[in-house]
Amino acid sequence: MKHSDRRPTPRHFDHHRLDAWHVAKQALIEGLAILDDVPRGYGKLVDQARRALSSSFTLTSEGAARTGADRSYRMRCARGEANESAAVFEVLGELGLIKQQRIEAQLDRLWRLSAMLTGLARVRR
Repeated sequence: MKHSDRRPTPRHFDHHRLDAWHVAKQALIEGLAILDDVPRGYGKLVDQARRALSSSFTLTSEGAARTGADRSYRMRCARGEANESAAVFEVLGELGLIKQQRIEAQLDRLWRLSAMLTGLARVRR
């Protein structure tokens, strides 16, 4: 069998089982697209939102592979980052820099993610 004839092996990591990870991924993708449309002059806010979105996504991914207090800590940090990015999107909307409809959709995603991470942050014994 040639290398090109082989089917790729499906990979399933711990984070694939979490709905929160899928929401975090969508919030990251959509959020980055929104931030690309922010006019010049707001670089610090945009940079902070990008980092917070990325951190929320990666911490959710990492937390999925952890257990106990370690998992809980990562999920709490991910929730904090999601809330930080939500605050930036709120102010971008209030400044009229992005259409309110796009902001509201992103805030809905981040609110849902925050709620999911709240549950995942509970230490299970």
